[in-house]
Order: sequence, then structure tokens, then C-alpha cells
Amino acid sequence: MQANDPQLPDAILVTAAIMGDLSAFETLVKRYRPAVMRLARAIVGREDAEDVAQDAFLLAFKALPSIEEPEHFAAWLRAVTRRHALRYRERRGREPARPDMDAVLLDQIPALREPLLEDREAEEAVEQALIDLPPDLRLPLIMKVFDDLPLTRIAAFLDVPVSTVKWRIYNARQTLRALLPAAS
Repeated sequence: MQANDPQLPDAILVTAAIMGDLSAFETLVKRYRPAVMRLARAIVGREDAEDVAQDAFLLAFKALPSIEEPEHFAAWLRAVTRRHALRYRERRGREPARPDMDAVLLDQIPALREPLLEDREAEEAVEQALIDLPPDLRLPLIMKVFDDLPLTRIAAFLDVPVSTVKWRIYNARQTLRALLPAAS
């Protein structure tokens, strides 16, 4: 068994990490980094998201021996990240920042930026449409489209069934089509 095998289930990687295999935890970090970053960014804003995500992974590593159900690692990691981000935000005295969707688009899909968004008005319309999506629809869509995470990992991270993730992504796309009638 190679702990850096990306096909290994979370439970095996968690168990290996608890037993001291750092490469197993590194595989988990690589697997869930985009999702943790998205969640941190949604709570504390873009400028502090990296610090919060890194701290959340460190906290998770230290708390690994306390995990009761290793097969639910993704949901557990989401809870650790969320709690840490909320505490961080309280300490910093900040209101939740609205995600800067222009920057997300530039960072995640630069090759698509120019052909799809030819002018600033179109960019702003897409940004506003994404911001206007309810958070329970926005996060799964962003995780799927921008982070290219598999549905099973999104479901595990959000602690919902895969069918719910599919439904939320479908509804997010339908809502975006309604908000952006010219793009249809």
C-alpha cells in the first residue's frame, strides 16, 4: 500500500496518518485543499483564507487521533475548518467578505477568461450572478466547476448525499441561466 496513492479511501489514509504516515496526510491535504480553501474564503475572505486553511489542516492533523469515524473524514475536516474560520473571523472582528469572483475566475480558469468573458460588463454580470446564488448552491457549483472536485468528494466535504450535490449543482446552473439570460 502506497499512502500517496490518490485512489485510496479516506479511512485508510486517516488510519495511516494516525499511525504516523505523513505521506498519507499529505494525500488528504492535496485531496481536500481546494474545498478547504473555498470554505475558508467564504467565511474570512480572500486575504486570510490561505492562513485559515493552513491552520485548519494543522489543527486537523493534531486532532486526527480523536476522529471517531475515519470514513467521514471530509465532513469532519469541513467542521474543523468552519469552526476555525469562524473563530478567526471573530478574533479579527471582520464581517464575512464577499468572494471576489473576478479573482477566482482569473486564478482558476485563466484560459477560459478571455473567450468566455469578452467585456467587463459580462464579467461583472457573471460575478454578480454567482454572488446572488444561495450559498448552498454556490459552493458545490464552484467546487465542481472551478476546483474540478469529484461529486463524491464534494458530497463528503459538505456531508450530504451525492444526489443532493447533483441537485444543488443542477439548480445552481438553472439559476445562473435565469440570472444571465444573454448567456443561454
